[in-house]
Amino acid sequence: MEANSFILLIIILQCALLSIVIGQQFITTHFAYSATNSTEPLKLTGPINSLQFSSDGDVSWIVSGRWRMDANFDNAEIVPITIRGFNATLVVVPADGSKTERYQLSDFKQDLISYDNQTNTSTINGKLTMESKAPIENIGVVLKLINKNLLAISLDPSKIRDQLGETPIYGIER
Repeated sequence: MEANSFILLIIILQCALLSIVIGQQFITTHFAYSATNSTEPLKLTGPINSLQFSSDGDVSWIVSGRWRMDANFDNAEIVPITIRGFNATLVVVPADGSKTERYQLSDFKQDLISYDNQTNTSTINGKLTMESKAPIENIGVVLKLINKNLLAISLDPSKIRDQLGETPIYGIER
């Protein structure tokens, strides 16, 4: 009788262990294919080299610097789902070379992301802070990430027209 009880106990333990292993497979599969996967964000970074134009088409400022974006993408790594951070350091020189200004774009807060399949462009709307001598907070910004290679930064001109003009600032991803 004891041998039968021992065999029954072994069978029960094997079934319990098998249930745990199978249950873990379902849990792992569910999270592995979730659109809100919490894997490490992709770090995009690169130089900024851009010309800012006045309303009459003349070059007003030359903008250079660096940018960085930490983004979580969908499982195909095409469409960004969340932007965890966006920062840019800008060096701005008027076309006549008379002075140099430095700006820091930081404290990015994402509002909305959309994706255009035809142009492979992600449009990320949000707000950020621009710092120089005094911070300008809650500046509306549209970041356009084209083919994950080209970045266009469009800042609300009503808040930064005197510092950076009205045209987008361009950078590339490296």
